[in-house]
Amino acid sequence: MNRREISKGLTALLMVGSAAATSKAQVASVLKVGITSAGQPASGLNPQTGAPEGFAVEIMQAVAADAGLVPEFRAMPFGELQPSLLDKRVDAVAGSFGITPERQRVVDFTQPYGSYRDVLLVRASNLNTYRSVADLTGMKIATSRGSSYVRPLEEAGAVLSLSASPADSIAKLEAGSIEGIIENELQITFRLRASGRTDFRVVDSYQPILVGHLAFAVRKGDADLLLKLDRSLSKLNAGGRVAEIKRKWGLG
Repeated sequence: MNRREISKGLTALLMVGSAAATSKAQVASVLKVGITSAGQPASGLNPQTGAPEGFAVEIMQAVAADAGLVPEFRAMPFGELQPSLLDKRVDAVAGSFGITPERQRVVDFTQPYGSYRDVLLVRASNLNTYRSVADLTGMKIATSRGSSYVRPLEEAGAVLSLSASPADSIAKLEAGSIEGIIENELQITFRLRASGRTDFRVVDSYQPILVGHLAFAVRKGDADLLLKLDRSLSKLNAGGRVAEIKRKWGLG
């Protein structure tokens, strides 16, 4: 083999090595993000296009872009978000996933990007006054499987009907199989506004189980990813991008 052939061989090897390195970098840059299937305005799938949508989705897209990551959204019922993260089927969780002491024991959270509280939804014909979860004893109440409201409702003596999404809970209320819904205010308000329904009402006198903060979650100990997300989220918060996205979705 002459010098020219050796040179060509080395060049070919370098090109193959470079392509392999690029391929590995591209794989490493993909961020698998779990979102809820029908949790708008935070996250969900557009009913017409099937594309991920919501203010949490858009904030994550902006954060990931700033951090040099490519988000790949995977939609699932709310109750599967945390198990999917722990089982490494996804790298992060977005959507209506709030910070709670129970979740903090098994996952790490970024700084908050929003807030939430639960509301009680009943039929408009139900004029009873409900002041807290204690007033729901013996009532048939729907809430999302895996939500922070399940245990307090059980402890209060409510007869629970667990749903895959707020939309499923609303369908149960419409069918008359339940008497009320405890769900995230953002999602309930969004769905009532979008549908223009007047046959349901949010109970103004009801005091929430939980007033909390929304944040992105990563696996416990995934410090590198947590740092990347937090740095970019801080930058976008300071620059007004997060507020801009939330305003687009009708949030103050």
